[in-house]
Amino acid sequence: MPANATAPSTPETPVPGQGSAGQTFLVGELVYIRAIETGDAQYGSAWRHSAFPLSPGRVEDIIKEDISKGGPRPYIIVRKSDDVPVGALWATYDGPAVTIHPHIDTVYGDLASPWLTEALTMALPWLVEEQHRPSVLVRVPGNETAAIAAMEAIGARQTARFREMYLVNGQWQDEVILELLNKQWVQRLGDPNEIELPRTGTGEARPVPAAVELDNDPPLNAVRVGRRVYLRPFEEKDGPVLAKLTREEPETFFDTGRRLYSGTGVAAWHDSLQKKDPPAWIRFAICLRQSDEVIGGVGIDGIDRVHAYAESESEVLNAQYRDQGYGTEAKHLLLDYAFNTLNLHSLQSYVLWENTRSAAALRKQGYREAGRINWTYAWNGKFGSVAVFDLLAEEWRALPRADAGE
Repeated sequence: MPANATAPSTPETPVPGQGSAGQTFLVGELVYIRAIETGDAQYGSAWRHSAFPLSPGRVEDIIKEDISKGGPRPYIIVRKSDDVPVGALWATYDGPAVTIHPHIDTVYGDLASPWLTEALTMALPWLVEEQHRPSVLVRVPGNETAAIAAMEAIGARQTARFREMYLVNGQWQDEVILELLNKQWVQRLGDPNEIELPRTGTGEARPVPAAVELDNDPPLNAVRVGRRVYLRPFEEKDGPVLAKLTREEPETFFDTGRRLYSGTGVAAWHDSLQKKDPPAWIRFAICLRQSDEVIGGVGIDGIDRVHAYAESESEVLNAQYRDQGYGTEAKHLLLDYAFNTLNLHSLQSYVLWENTRSAAALRKQGYREAGRINWTYAWNGKFGSVAVFDLLAEEWRALPRADAGE
């Protein structure tokens, strides 16, 4: 072979920039999209949706173990010119909809915006037209204006907006939720955005229950104490109590039908939440001060310690204590913990459309409507939607406080 000759490439020595050769879909001018491979471990900071970096070895373990078990699926965004991964579209397949959380490597700065834009405008039509999904949701920071405009140009619509959810370069950015609906499903079921959200109640926020000054020791292991209820961590003994209450549930609209739980399973689940440090989901038992009886639970899920947001959730499982203010009192104790102990900046909440009672309770607690997310669950032969709400810490602190005697 002549000295200046180039050895032919082999599968073991791929030619840079040829990784998309032969790929028949999801290939654009700047990037292409493929499934994750173990070799992507060395680019973990580029595609992992986390502010906390890991070594390539640890990332490879995650690829082999965690991702193979299911859950969110990363579709890798690869730069076409040299086959370098620059981001990912994290897809969650849950019910009829697919939710996309895009992540692009921030070290590239403004260079990354065209890559993200092209990846999203390729992936969304593929998911609804070729994967036959009724709906695809995309959640992006509000400053991704080019990507938002490009998605709207192919038919996506903004249906919800959570205020001040991301802290980007010292500035709060909203989270924008866009949906692209499958036209065939729209022809069959109609446009869900034309359906008016059902409402009950006045929609006006009520005063926050007054703080309680204790005359003696608080209830054992209490984290927050109100006039009638207090919050404490869930214990193993609570499992059978909660399981029994779910069997006595008279209503069907709080969730997609009533569910059956075992006491052992409920206790094990709460124990698993408490094993994580720091926890991503914190739950408290709602207990009556008079008798220490457990009547439900409240919690904060999906805690993001970088951007200081989370999702709030609550349930009064003992039906005889509903519509009497016990749930609202417990919820404000939780909000005090979220904003004044965890120092969260914002909370989000999701409610099934049929559950107008919980939606009305959120409005009374100071939450504001942030929009809707359509077609997320099966309901009466169709797809159901959720109403979404948000609450900023400064808004909750500015709510009027009730007098101590109220």
